[in-house]
Amino acid sequence: MITRQQIVGAFSARVRPEAEQLLRLNVGADGEKLRRLLASKSSMELSTHDVNSVVEGNLWLLEPTAFRYYLPAFLAVVVESYSTVSVFASELVGALTEPTRSDVDDALSRVAQAPAGAGLPDDGRQLLQRQQREWFASGTPSAVFAERVAGLTPAEGATLLSFFDDLAGAHGADFPFDELELAVGRHWARYRKG
Repeated sequence: MITRQQIVGAFSARVRPEAEQLLRLNVGADGEKLRRLLASKSSMELSTHDVNSVVEGNLWLLEPTAFRYYLPAFLAVVVESYSTVSVFASELVGALTEPTRSDVDDALSRVAQAPAGAGLPDDGRQLLQRQQREWFASGTPSAVFAERVAGLTPAEGATLLSFFDDLAGAHGADFPFDELELAVGRHWARYRKG
């Protein structure tokens, strides 16, 4: 399994972003707790508790520079405390997976296959389908992914590939829709040597 030391070494050149570069514009009060946490701690000072209580569910708020700066902490927490942060691990995998239109269609198909009376009513499902397809068509998901991975060094990319490989080996059963393989195949496999 990849170690904290290997992760830290690969990302050692990352510089802490300024306070105004931590969260995306127009986040407002929703991100205030996250902003305070990130302003008070360097990347590797983030704890499992910080990730579970503040970061989880809020990766989308991070500016790309802040995402890349705190990424080694996120990786280390998942590697060292997977059973405690498994929900966050799934969120992180999603954030590091290059999106495709089929992702939206597959997710909507799973919603549509839910038993009658479970989840959304039919008109709610139709609205969700339309909104999700429009959101993907806007290019936003692809742009967010591209911003997050822009400027990663070969060593950082190789570390992420090792992270995915190790996660698949240790916890692959927790990702029943081949999320880890999709992430690697769409982007991270390019860092495989040979």
